[in-house]
Amino acid sequence: MKVELNIPESLKDITLQQYQKFVAIKEPTNDDLLSIFLNEDINVINQIKASEIDRLVSHINSLFEVDQHHQLRFNLNGVKYGFIPDLDNISYGENKDITTYLNDWSKMHKAMAVLYRPITLSKGGKYLIEEYNGTRLTSEVMLQMPLSVVMGSMVFFYRLTNELLKAIPNYLEKQTKMQSMKGQISVENGEAIKSYIHSLRGTLDDLTKSQSYHYTNV
Repeated sequence: MKVELNIPESLKDITLQQYQKFVAIKEPTNDDLLSIFLNEDINVINQIKASEIDRLVSHINSLFEVDQHHQLRFNLNGVKYGFIPDLDNISYGENKDITTYLNDWSKMHKAMAVLYRPITLSKGGKYLIEEYNGTRLTSEVMLQMPLSVVMGSMVFFYRLTNELLKAIPNYLEKQTKMQSMKGQISVENGEAIKSYIHSLRGTLDDLTKSQSYHYTNV
């Protein structure tokens, strides 16, 4: 029996929800990989020629080897979404929710609902997005967003955090020397600085783990 399959050609053809289902499995198998990313019941997968299975598994794995670029805009269900235009001026609520959701794949759709919001005005290369009022109305929609956009944003934050980690020690060292000369630094402040750097390194480690989206041992 010939089985018609919708084989993804890139991460654009895989949804965030599909990937969430996959990473939620502790020890995924080829059956899991194929049924989730081909969006087919295991009974259908079982009808595929055995000689074709290895090719399909290899193909799907290869999609995760392609570097993903940060996409500022994308379309979903007829709506244009844009990445937060100015991260330096985000609100306390936006920052808090991004921090809460970004390192948890089960909540990644909520993180994306903070980072990407409907574009309200676009002119030239610039645009405005809807004001942030929480993720309740749009997080479920983001489950269907292309995985390529999600991975691109993860790469963006990975690089941003890495650059921040490289810059902060030098900045803090200069500030510490200046405060020390003025007799303003204390042991407590020094420990707080160390704790802050340690926290940032933990964030970088989490993001690094999030980049591990190639499964050769499935």
